[in-house]
Amino acid sequence: MFAAALLVMADAPAQEAHPPVELKIERALGAGRAGGAPPGATYARAQRVSGEIDERIVLDGDAEVRRGGTVLRGDRIEYSVPDDEVTATGHVRVFREGAIVTGPSLKLKIDAQTGTMPDASFYYAQQNGRGRCALIEFLGEDKTRLNDATYTTCAPGDESWWVKASRLDIDRAEELATGRGTSIYFQGVPIFASPYFQFPLGDKRRTGLLTPSFGINSRLGAEGTLPLYWNIAPNMDATITPRLMQRRGLLLGNEFRYLQPTFRGTAEFDILPNDRVTGTARHLASLRHEYVPQSGVVGGINYNRVSDDRYFADFSRSIVSASQSVLPQEGFVGFNRTYWNTALRVTRNQTLQDPLAPVVKPYERLPQLTFNARDTDWRGFDVALAFDATRFDHPTLETGTRVIVNPSVSYPWLAPGYYVVPKVQWNATSYALDAAVHPQDTHPLRSLPITSLDAGLVFERAARWFGDSSVQTLEPRLFYANIPYRDQSKLPNFDSALADFNFAQLFTENIFVGGDRIGEANQVTTALVGRVLDPATGAERVRALIGQRFYFAPQRVTLPGGTERTGDASDILFALNGTPARHWTADVALQHSTQLARLVRTSIAVRWQPRPASVLSVAYRYKVDELEQVDIAGQWPLSPRWYGVGRLNYSLRDSRWVELLGGVEYKADCWVARVVMQRFVTTTQTATTAFFFQLQLNGLASIGTSPIEQLRRNIPGYQVINPPPREPGRFDIYE
Repeated sequence: MFAAALLVMADAPAQEAHPPVELKIERALGAGRAGGAPPGATYARAQRVSGEIDERIVLDGDAEVRRGGTVLRGDRIEYSVPDDEVTATGHVRVFREGAIVTGPSLKLKIDAQTGTMPDASFYYAQQNGRGRCALIEFLGEDKTRLNDATYTTCAPGDESWWVKASRLDIDRAEELATGRGTSIYFQGVPIFASPYFQFPLGDKRRTGLLTPSFGINSRLGAEGTLPLYWNIAPNMDATITPRLMQRRGLLLGNEFRYLQPTFRGTAEFDILPNDRVTGTARHLASLRHEYVPQSGVVGGINYNRVSDDRYFADFSRSIVSASQSVLPQEGFVGFNRTYWNTALRVTRNQTLQDPLAPVVKPYERLPQLTFNARDTDWRGFDVALAFDATRFDHPTLETGTRVIVNPSVSYPWLAPGYYVVPKVQWNATSYALDAAVHPQDTHPLRSLPITSLDAGLVFERAARWFGDSSVQTLEPRLFYANIPYRDQSKLPNFDSALADFNFAQLFTENIFVGGDRIGEANQVTTALVGRVLDPATGAERVRALIGQRFYFAPQRVTLPGGTERTGDASDILFALNGTPARHWTADVALQHSTQLARLVRTSIAVRWQPRPASVLSVAYRYKVDELEQVDIAGQWPLSPRWYGVGRLNYSLRDSRWVELLGGVEYKADCWVARVVMQRFVTTTQTATTAFFFQLQLNGLASIGTSPIEQLRRNIPGYQVINPPPREPGRFDIYE
């Protein structure tokens, strides 16, 4: 059953001459090169081998036994054939699938994989975890029990933290460690104790309590959560999160997720039965469901509702969540094919009001039917058809039905150095309106052609950019659009608005978005684009753009209460973005008014990131008569282990802070601590201040409330100072 590893050298008998065998150098250690071992085969080697056939085999001196991925080493290994038991003594070492156990002696039944090792040390490569125990019991191929054990992911000699358990059961198949009589020590001080404790050894999902969190919030007081995760099925789970708030009470969060081959979704319901401040019950309900079978039929639901207007302002942990004002409540069914799709949609909404800054409730679509068809290469033509029929409903504004039919055709001429794309479309719009509001014409009709011509050239040359080889391009572009005038002053306005003036809008025919207004146009856009490209990869290093639109006709179509355009040229747009130099990132957008002879909109952001976890950024945003803000953010090492993080967002127009964030991070070899304070505006007159403290024990758990989501959102380029270790490869710890 065992074989000693021997090397025998002798003169080979003379044989028929054959060409010499040529050896090939293998540049990498690859898996699967050699044939698999016979099932149940065991290989052994030692300096001396002795024993009796079918009774016992003794390996003395640097002994080693290999079988089925398991390696056993020791000074002396004795195998009893009738008992199928191995007894090893002296510097015993057992290796299997990244787990290493060492001790003075071992008794192990080979096939059953059961046995014991006293006074043992162990190392688990996947989590970089190590520890000691009074006795290890091998309970099968994947199960091990450690008695009176300690565990840590700190390096040998570093006792910053450890877990102590009277019994620790490790299940490698389930990637789970279960401790009984467990205590967690940090810097020698016990910080957590439990008669029962579990922690993962991998990424497998399982039912159980998640790491609790706690923090301080100016609106909620001290708060803490204890999430319970329920792994219902491989494609279904739920998370129940009790959130205890000192000033408000107990909010119970519930999230249910499901995934099937043809549908998926998430359902949430959070409820606070009695808010101690308002004296009312408060809740949030949300359902997101998607149905996408292979038949082409699609459907979905996106329903969101809260109990009151201040729900997000009171309970949110970020300015993005707190600023929500319109919650969609919609459902749709449709059908998708290669060249066309159709959908029937119903859209309602809940509008949350700020008493000092009221929000106008959007129109609801009850219902909306759409049909879209397109073939981008029908005998060289790009043909399309868009159809939209919508019933608009509103509690206070006029209501009505609108039908739009918009066919279009273009013929692109494309070549490496130029492109020309002429396009023709026809827009026909019909309304059915309330006779009380429109007594003279309840079915107005608007019909008009829209033509455009998009053309450009592409010049390129080899160049140098800060000493590196590059490709530089120069791309002039012209876009002409023509739309005849139609009087639309008597038409309602359900969803139209003036489009945001940017580079994308420069190359569109209509200056309005929505379907109720189509501005007349006799205009041409001129633009120049320059790029610097990496010749090896084609990646864009820098892109600069400048463009302006020129009008050959006055503006006579406006929104209700709007004013006509004056002047024969638009504002000038300029943009620059990319990495102009190593470690530097820039994003600049400027809008210069030709009539006011001044900048009316500015956005400048510059970021410097010379190395990982070291970044500084400065941004300035300005829009005439609306906003002016300065934004400074950064993550920077203060010492080899200390990092500072912060963001200052100040409104120069309002003379107040919009958002403040500051804190420090400490990185030890096997743990990280973060302390962060954040203050952000929730409504026009209120703000929320939150404090985050997190102690993260690498490879085990996190204590406190993690501020990482806030840091990533507030600090461009932020990186965690303790990224998860790389998953060890098959040959990283090879025995």
